[in-house]
Amino acid sequence: MTYVYEYNVNEDNVKVEYCFSAVSEAIKVVDMWVNEKFHRTNWMSPEGKASLMARLDKDMENRMCGTIDDVTVGGDFVDTEIDLDRDIPGFEGTMETLNGITV
Repeated sequence: MTYVYEYNVNEDNVKVEYCFSAVSEAIKVVDMWVNEKFHRTNWMSPEGKASLMARLDKDMENRMCGTIDDVTVGGDFVDTEIDLDRDIPGFEGTMETLNGITV
C-alpha cells in the first residue's frame, strides 16, 4: 500500500507517493512530482531530503497511530466502529445449530 503526501514549499507544490518497506524497515519514495513535473529525491540537497523524510515519517506516524482526524486523511468521515455480529462471515443461525444440537 502506498500513501500520497502533498505540501507546498517556496510556492512549489510537492506531491510524494511513498510506502514503508518491510525489508529495509524504512520509508521509500515511490514517485515524486514538483509542480506536476517528475522529480527524484537524489536531485535534492541532503538537507532537503532529510526534511522530506522527516515529513513523510510524521505523516506515516499520523496515519498509523490516528493522531490526525479522519477528515484530513480521507476527505470524508470514516466510521471505525466494529460490528461483531455483522463481521461473522457465512453463519446465520444459533449456537445450537453451530454445535450440531437439534432443538
